[in-house]
Amino acid sequence: MPRIVVLGEALIDLFAEKGASLRGAKAFHPRPGGAPANVAVALARLGASVGFIGKVGADDFGAFLIDVLAGEGVDTRYFVADASGPTMLAVVASPTPTQQNFILYQGATATLRPEDFDKAYIETADVFVHGSVTLANPSGAALAQAARWARQAGKEVIFDVNLRPGVWPDLDTALQRILVALTSASVVKVNEVETEFLTGTRDPARGARRLIEQGLQLCCVSLGDDGAYFATSAASGHVPAFKVEAVDTTGCGDAFVAGLAFELSSRGKPPKQLSETELRNMIRFANACGALTATQLGAMSALPDRAAVEALLQSTNAAK
Repeated sequence: MPRIVVLGEALIDLFAEKGASLRGAKAFHPRPGGAPANVAVALARLGASVGFIGKVGADDFGAFLIDVLAGEGVDTRYFVADASGPTMLAVVASPTPTQQNFILYQGATATLRPEDFDKAYIETADVFVHGSVTLANPSGAALAQAARWARQAGKEVIFDVNLRPGVWPDLDTALQRILVALTSASVVKVNEVETEFLTGTRDPARGARRLIEQGLQLCCVSLGDDGAYFATSAASGHVPAFKVEAVDTTGCGDAFVAGLAFELSSRGKPPKQLSETELRNMIRFANACGALTATQLGAMSALPDRAAVEALLQSTNAAK
């Protein structure tokens, strides 16, 4: 059984040419993607034992995605094709290196049910990872059940809020379901916009504190090229970003979440028991994963392996 399990959407990203808007794009190029699928692949490249739970259509895109994840070393026993809908698509444009515009088209990913995977698969893992996009469709019930199983078994649940307004009927529904999901999480990852959405403030320290007060053990606020802020009930602080030349930031948040999950699984103890030094080192590792991803075009294709992350960490240590 894998030590880390990720549940959610795997899809085909249709990328516009570099620098084009959705409106101005002349062509779109398909690449494998989906935030949870990116996290799973990033974890495999870091050397983690990882499994992925999800559905794709019984079509060429779906077969391609299953082959991609399996080829990366991800356990795909519960990543299956379903003929009830097509493979999910995301149309993506990056008018600037730090700006992405998305349109998501749901498909078979919305058909996942709790009976489609084994409870023991969740309970035997150290860490369970998911995001909010799946909460917006009928598969949200399966996700919620899996998260409850993990928490009841004493495992860590990482929730990447990853707010995509276009998949929700309205933002009030999004807020309600995300707040419920937070009750089954031990770790949450948000950006500044999501922090304001959930807490009413963009200030990382105040927003993180409010989320910790809701019962979370660790809150991580990603701040783009300013790094990340972290908080537990006992420690908090800012960890600077690595200085790189950004080409495309599409998969940076996914790589950060993967680095976080990898570190939590490796350390073998809950976030509330980690010292401030351990927390800083963990966030620094996650920052390195995100930074390297920004240096290449595409999300999944840009995800770094463990050697590249360690080389970046060592090079910056030597420069101090």
